[in-house]
Amino acid sequence: MAKKSFSTRLPWYRAEFDLEGLGFGALALVLAIILGGLHWILSFIVILIFFAILFASRDADRTSPEGEDIVLAPCDGVVESISPVSPPRELRWDTLEVQRIRISSSPFSVNGIRAAMTGKVDSFLVEPGAPSSLARDPDDSDLKEAFLLTRDEKHAVGLRVATGGLGPRLDIELETGDGVRAGRKIGVRRLGGWCDVFVPGAASLSLKPGMTVVGGETILCNLAALNASYDQSPRKATVVTEDAIPSPEVLPETSDGKVEPSDDSTLSEDPKSDLPDPEVMPEEVIEDSSSKEKKSDGKA
Repeated sequence: MAKKSFSTRLPWYRAEFDLEGLGFGALALVLAIILGGLHWILSFIVILIFFAILFASRDADRTSPEGEDIVLAPCDGVVESISPVSPPRELRWDTLEVQRIRISSSPFSVNGIRAAMTGKVDSFLVEPGAPSSLARDPDDSDLKEAFLLTRDEKHAVGLRVATGGLGPRLDIELETGDGVRAGRKIGVRRLGGWCDVFVPGAASLSLKPGMTVVGGETILCNLAALNASYDQSPRKATVVTEDAIPSPEVLPETSDGKVEPSDDSTLSEDPKSDLPDPEVMPEEVIEDSSSKEKKSDGKA
C-alpha cells in the first residue's frame, strides 16, 4: 500500500517557506544560542527576530478556481475600500475611470503575490521608494511600489503592490510581454502592505469593505459578461505631409523690380495719406475764443 503524502494526511497544512527566509532564520537561531551564553535577554531578543523572519518568509500553497475572465485576489488581506478612481499613470492604461479594490495585508500574512487575471503583461514598472521608512499611509510616496497591467483579448486589469515599514521587501519576477495565469505566484512581499486592484468601471462587484480575501482563491469579479473594455489597436500617429502645408503667396513684380501690391491691399504707398483729414473749425469759434483770451489778459 502506497504511503500517503504529508499534504494528504494533513490537508489543512499548506504552509511553505522561501529558502532565503529559512537561511536568515537559521542564522538568527545560531546567534541566539551564542548570545545565550552571555545573557538570556540578548538570546530572547534574537529569538524574537527569528520568529519575525519566519513570518516574513511564510507562504502557502493555493488552489485557484478555473474560469475565463475572472479576477482573483492577488494577496491575503481585508478589503479596505472600493472606489471609482482614475488609473495611475504608471499603469499606462488609457481609460478615464476604473474601480479600485484596495486590500490591506497585515505583517503576519503570507508573503506570496499572485496574478489577478490570465493574460499578457502589457506594462510593468517598479518604484523603489524609501524602504527604510515606516509608512502607515497606503498613498505614501516613500513606499516601494510595483505597477502591473495585465490584459487579454477583451479586458485589462491593473495591479499596484505596495509595502512599507519594518524593513519591507518586494520582489516581482515578471517582465513586459510575459504570459501569466490567474492565481500564479509572481513575487513576494514581506511583512504586509497594500494591494490595489483596478478593474473596468462597468464591472459588477459583490465585495464590501471589511471582507476577508484569500490570495489566489477569492474571486473579486467576473468580466465574462462585460463588453470589451480595452482597446488594443495601436495609436495612429498624425503625419503632416508637404501637401497639407499651404504655400506662401508670391506677389507679382513690376517691370522696374518693385513688388506690385495685391488687389485686396488697403495700404497706400504714402502712409500719411491713410490718416484722416484734420477737422476745420469755423471762423466764428476761432474769433470768439481769441476775444476771451484778451479779456482774461486784461483782468490779469
